[in-house]
Amino acid sequence: MANMTFSLDAPTKKQFTDFCDEVGLSASSVINVCIKTIVRERRIPFIIEAPHIPNAETIAAMEEGDRIVNDPNWPTYDNLEDFWKDLEK
Repeated sequence: MANMTFSLDAPTKKQFTDFCDEVGLSASSVINVCIKTIVRERRIPFIIEAPHIPNAETIAAMEEGDRIVNDPNWPTYDNLEDFWKDLEK
């Protein structure tokens, strides 16, 4: 059996060990299950992604949407037929 050492901040370690206790497994067992799953499936068994950060064009579109929603003079429609008629003008 080989050993690995890694660092973890104290609050996260406590949350992790509390979770392990709740499900009736040791922290070591959970880490081993995770590592064996990675080795067997040759992938990380959960999604790792960066938070979506909108670009300038998207931010501008969202700001325009906010202006439209908050503009009391912007036309609104009760039905799609009236919307299409207005588009034909």
